[in-house]
Amino acid sequence: MGQLTDDMAQLRSNIDITRQTRLSEQNERIFNVRAQISDFTATRASNGLQDARARAAFVNNNASDVKSLLSDFNSFHQAMSKQGREERATFVNEVSKKTLDLLNSFNVDHKNMAEQSAKERLDFITENSRSVAAFINEASQDRAGAHAVFFGTDKKKKAFLV
Repeated sequence: MGQLTDDMAQLRSNIDITRQTRLSEQNERIFNVRAQISDFTATRASNGLQDARARAAFVNNNASDVKSLLSDFNSFHQAMSKQGREERATFVNEVSKKTLDLLNSFNVDHKNMAEQSAKERLDFITENSRSVAAFINEASQDRAGAHAVFFGTDKKKKAFLV
């Protein structure tokens, strides 16, 4: 009976050691995932601030262009009020063209900024998805390995008889 008790004690010790190892590895994975989520949050906030600054600069530039256009318009308006009908028609056409050019420029800049921002977010999310999938796969393999150690490779679970 002494050998059987020693073997059972050794088995219990091995089970405890394996469990502690699994728990420490699991805690390390949890820490890594939390750190990755924290990094994701910080990067998202940073990108949000950067996008907000870029949009603010874009709006300021457009506001400056509009102010300049209005100033030019007022100057020209006063001068044109003294001139003939044909000259005023030419002025209106030029102002329309400038306005259309500004709108087209605004649309192109806005589209480019949106595409760039979307691409950066997609790249970031794709990379994080790969990392999380790798962690999940590793945890699944660890769990399957632990199951095989405790219950063997048979599909049926066997009860311990004491």
